[in-house]
Amino acid sequence: MSQDSRLLTANLAAGNPVAVRGHGVYLEFADGRTVLDGIAGVGVACLGYTCPEVVRAMTVQAERLPYAHALRFDTEPLLELAAAVAEVMPDPIQHCYFVSGGSEATETAVKYARQYWLERARPGKWKVIGRWPSFHGNTILGQSVGWHSVRRSRHLPLLTEFPHIEAPDLVHGCGHCSGRGSCDLGCADELERALIREGPDTVACFVAEPIGGAATGAQVPHPDYFRRVREICDAYDVLLVADEVFTGFGRTGSWFAMQHWDVDPDILIFGKGIGGGFAPLAGIGVAERTIAAFRAGSGRFEHNFTYAGHAVACAAGLAVLSELRRRRLVERVGELEPRLFTALAEVKDSALVTDVRGRGFLAGVELISRPQLPAGQPGLPLAQMVSNAALAEGLLVYPCATSLPGRGDHLLLAPALVMPEDLLDELGRRLRRALDRVESADIRP
Repeated sequence: MSQDSRLLTANLAAGNPVAVRGHGVYLEFADGRTVLDGIAGVGVACLGYTCPEVVRAMTVQAERLPYAHALRFDTEPLLELAAAVAEVMPDPIQHCYFVSGGSEATETAVKYARQYWLERARPGKWKVIGRWPSFHGNTILGQSVGWHSVRRSRHLPLLTEFPHIEAPDLVHGCGHCSGRGSCDLGCADELERALIREGPDTVACFVAEPIGGAATGAQVPHPDYFRRVREICDAYDVLLVADEVFTGFGRTGSWFAMQHWDVDPDILIFGKGIGGGFAPLAGIGVAERTIAAFRAGSGRFEHNFTYAGHAVACAAGLAVLSELRRRRLVERVGELEPRLFTALAEVKDSALVTDVRGRGFLAGVELISRPQLPAGQPGLPLAQMVSNAALAEGLLVYPCATSLPGRGDHLLLAPALVMPEDLLDELGRRLRRALDRVESADIRP
């Protein structure tokens, strides 16, 4: 981007590369470079950048009916997508509401939880318990529920001070575990202590990512963590909200990550993969028992966005879902998970790496917190230096800043669910070369 560009962008100092074309799992830039996309946009382009079936479905719908205001009208793709998504959701989730992105979906979920308790004639239940670190979107409410210090610090005066508990950390241990690699579920029991402190009659819901993304770098909890959380929510009459914006629709080798542990949330937030990058699409799924309270009460969910349930976006979602099923891509991720993590084993012995973790096609590479790098390195965070070096090697990764003192930054990898097996190996090789570049101060972007 040139200095005279009229675009307001996050990177005002230097601008961003201009992407001009995507094909398969590659992205092309205006300067002629073609790079392997190891993050699928940002966990979005699950089918890669080429899928004629999705484009056709969008074209047909755009020609027939591009838009109808969802507060007043349903459309055929909206109704069909709700039914199709409900089929792959955890069993109690039977109803869906569609919006344009994950941040809007978080807003929708919290407003739904609040209104649920109003329908139950319990107006005192309004608080949301979140976790630290976590990320639930960039809106003011999303940052209030989440806890990502870098992203929320500038906006603290605007945020609602919701309570937060510590997220599980099997890599470093947390304040409740006896040491690294151990977990006695004290992190889950902290939810009960928080509910007692706040008063359970004031708490509407608990919101958590099954497997963390930008804030925790693909941290996977103890397999009994969410089972214990479900028990606590039931005991204190609190709704359990699973934020599966990153993990949903096959990213971890099951349709939704909560299914790995056979735990059913009351509300499930989804996004990213459902639109495949072809259209902005996200939403929530809600349990039948919660809808019953609305039907027995006001009969109305007081909420809407202008582009909620957009007809063309829903047509895209239907086509993406059809491709996920037809090509058995969710099952494919489960089958190829070992191949990806074997490929990433190549980076484990880098002096800059402290851990590689994740599930399915979602991987986090944690970097050391205080790197001893050669003189002359630019004053950039280590994750950004590695990302720049990876770009020089023809690979896109997602650099993420740490949210906790004493922890290193991390890189996220989330390849398209269609990425060929040999390119999973190539991804590992290119990332290792990028790490070597940074160690040797050869990090030209």
